[in-house]
Amino acid sequence: MKTFKELLNRRRSIWLTWLLSYVTILLLPILLSIFVYAASSRTLKNEIHQANNALLSQVRESMDNHFQAMERLNFELTWNIRIQDVLYSNKYLNSPNDRAYDLYTVAQDMKQYKSAYTSVDFFYLYMPGTNTVVLPSMVREEEFAFNLLHRRPDYSIEQWQQVVGQLDFKGFVPMVRLNDSGKVTPTVAYVSTYSAGGGDPVATNVIMIDQSRILGTIQNVELFNKGHVLILNNRDEPLLSNSEMNLPADFPYQSLLDTSGFFYYDRGGERYEVWYMKSGKSGLKYVSMIPSSLYWEKATYIRNLTLVSIVISLIGGGLLTTFFLRKNYNPVRRLVQSLSGKAPLNLGKGVNEFRFIQQSIDSTLSQMEQQKQLLRSHFITRLLKGRLDTHIPIEESLATFKMSFVSERFAVILLSIEPTGLYYERIQGLDPEEKRKLLLFIVTNVVEEIAGQNNRGYIAEVGETLACLINFVQTDEEQQRADLRRIAEASQQFLLEHYHMHLTLAISGIHHSYAGITKAYSDALDALEYKLVRGTNEILSYEDIHRQTNDSEVGYYYPLQVEQQLINFVKTGDYEKAKQSLNEIIAQNIYRPGVTVSVPFARCLMLNLVSTLIKTISEIGNLQESFFVQNPKRIERLTTCETIQEMQQQMNDLLRQVCDYTSAKRQQNMQETRKNALNELMERIIAVIERSYKDPNLNISTIGNEFDMKPTYLSKLFKDHTGEALLDYINKYRIMKAKQMIAERGKNVSDVSGCVGFNDVNAFIRTFKKYEGITPGKFKESLQS
Repeated sequence: MKTFKELLNRRRSIWLTWLLSYVTILLLPILLSIFVYAASSRTLKNEIHQANNALLSQVRESMDNHFQAMERLNFELTWNIRIQDVLYSNKYLNSPNDRAYDLYTVAQDMKQYKSAYTSVDFFYLYMPGTNTVVLPSMVREEEFAFNLLHRRPDYSIEQWQQVVGQLDFKGFVPMVRLNDSGKVTPTVAYVSTYSAGGGDPVATNVIMIDQSRILGTIQNVELFNKGHVLILNNRDEPLLSNSEMNLPADFPYQSLLDTSGFFYYDRGGERYEVWYMKSGKSGLKYVSMIPSSLYWEKATYIRNLTLVSIVISLIGGGLLTTFFLRKNYNPVRRLVQSLSGKAPLNLGKGVNEFRFIQQSIDSTLSQMEQQKQLLRSHFITRLLKGRLDTHIPIEESLATFKMSFVSERFAVILLSIEPTGLYYERIQGLDPEEKRKLLLFIVTNVVEEIAGQNNRGYIAEVGETLACLINFVQTDEEQQRADLRRIAEASQQFLLEHYHMHLTLAISGIHHSYAGITKAYSDALDALEYKLVRGTNEILSYEDIHRQTNDSEVGYYYPLQVEQQLINFVKTGDYEKAKQSLNEIIAQNIYRPGVTVSVPFARCLMLNLVSTLIKTISEIGNLQESFFVQNPKRIERLTTCETIQEMQQQMNDLLRQVCDYTSAKRQQNMQETRKNALNELMERIIAVIERSYKDPNLNISTIGNEFDMKPTYLSKLFKDHTGEALLDYINKYRIMKAKQMIAERGKNVSDVSGCVGFNDVNAFIRTFKKYEGITPGKFKESLQS
């Protein structure tokens, strides 16, 4: 430790200081990973699956490099001009002796390929038509080459010929070869045949890499989890394996159809966890088979080992962190704390103090630039509104914000922006505030560039609009007006065509001196108000508008008889006629040819129309119950409309609601009137019954005559209103009076029947029993008992 400290004291290189700091900082993510690992123990299985899948992916990437080298060499051999000439040229019909020389040149080319492709162990070109095999730097006969390269007791030349003589074949196959010492070496061979136009192949490229060369990557997987890794070709033939294990006949090859995956496989009473993935480069399948028992035992061991090693690393790392940070990191810490407002330094994952310092400086410079733009915009706004600081000369302020005026002739253009949906569709991934800033940035740059072609133009955001201060270079006033119109039209057209933005522009008059800037801004504001009358997407010139306003007759058409007519239509709930009347009133005031209505008159007209609707509701019902009071935002939306067309649409919507309300109120009043009339009629009928029940002639007909109504209609009204027939009500009332007489006076049945309007005592008895269930005599006896 002392020697290491002395080494650090001698070498003050900043990269060494940072390297040691990063090494110690890495301990913090390790500690965090422990807590995450402990908390996610239930998902350990999936995590290890992913780790093994990643290892298998690394094996695939590493081996694909070898296999791609074989494919590249095959490509160069296939398209080698000399090989193409040997295989497909007809010159040997006339000069057969040239073949030997050409084969020699091909062998020399292959010698160069061997030097270039060091990862390939051996390759050759087999030509079955001439029983020739071309090797790097030599040419041999077929049988000699087979004995030299592949011969072994269990592998005949016919088997070899069958492999290399496949028609239109290109792919990887397992093969063995004899190395320089004569030892049998398993290899992976890439076999590619040359087409002969339908017959047997004219030649075959055989490119081999020894399995021992590429097994190193697989061995790493085996040492990690004691598993078995195999590589299969597109025929599901094992090309190589890190173990002697071969796939059994019942292995579920159909489960290997996807690009990658995982499944369980049971064999001999033991369960295997099988991962596989298919290479998109070589088309080979990489399969890993791991016994579950060994696999999870190893995972537990690794987990415990990791915990112990991390604890030890934390202890050692804590000591190292304390030492190195105190000795080498304090200056950087102080600098970072100063830049971050003396806040405690966060030594979290991914901290790079130099980058933080750079970002802090960049952020400060960016904020300064933004503040400068804001101050510039604020200066222009104060200049437009005539609120400049008199203690600072205006020339000094102009120089500060890199502005300059070349003359004392000024004008102002106000821009009201209305982006369409296409603008927002083209901008994805930004929040609304960022989209608004981008919109202002685009408009500012476009308008300033167009204005700056012949003059000077400076833009500032004032409220909901942008104000462009124009300083003219030309001295001719007509040319200045033409330039203002050109700037407005060019800006409007360019932003609509390229960014789908609609602009309403208000152009002021031309004024002299700095004091005239405020008057120009006031002109533009006055012109912009006429958007209410002219509509959006217009160029509103202050001088043109006021010239037309002064030249035209100012009238206001809303006489009392027209208002009363509108009220009558609304009261009856006739929306179509009310709408027609409303639109005629607006047209008479707003859309008269050759007349430009002032904005105050237009707003006054709308307020009067709303007042008419409110008065109508107040006349027919309780205003507090109407939707005007319950939904005041309707009036607010109307007063915030920016154009007459928008106001007219809002008024029509409002008119429909008012007509619906008045129609419903009218129906309600009619129903209440009818109900009151019926109640009064019923009360009068009952009064007649109570007064004349003793009269034997009292019946439905006599009551109908009393009220000058048909008896059937009167009886129906009575039953609909009371739920009881009129004759039943008469009889029930007579029986009620009879019961009172029997109970109070002790009269006999015959006398009582005459007193309550019955001429026939038998009819009285029947009626009494019908409604009371007993005869009058029984009723009298029950009272006496």
